[in-house]
Amino acid sequence: MSELNKIKVFTVEEAKGVIPRLTELLQELQSKRESITAQEVEIDTLELVTEQKEGQPSNILAASVEKYNHTVARFYAIIDEVQATGCFLKDIDLGLVDFYTLYQGRVVYLCWRLGEKEIQFWHEVGRGYSYRQPIEPNHGERESSG
Repeated sequence: MSELNKIKVFTVEEAKGVIPRLTELLQELQSKRESITAQEVEIDTLELVTEQKEGQPSNILAASVEKYNHTVARFYAIIDEVQATGCFLKDIDLGLVDFYTLYQGRVVYLCWRLGEKEIQFWHEVGRGYSYRQPIEPNHGERESSG
């Protein structure tokens, strides 16, 4: 199996170990998304009010577009960093992340949301956040294969 086709299967403890970094990344991701939205409004406004000469944007508009491009590039770099941990970013607004795990003899997702201190829930693959169920004690002691 190629490296791209492998999935990471986490224990609860392994997933817990990723939470501090995920918290940083998701907070930055949410901040960048807000910044992107604000910068888009700024650029749209500048396009309406700045005078363009010979088809060239104004210096202010060009600087705003450059800043916007930098912010968008960082936004996608953060998504790449989150994915590199082996988990799945499910919802930026909620800061929702899933991790594959072996639970009760099957592959399911551990489910974590930004702001939660620990991994406390799981749900079936193919089901979402609203189907979360509490993890039974001692689940974190099972081995993963990833």
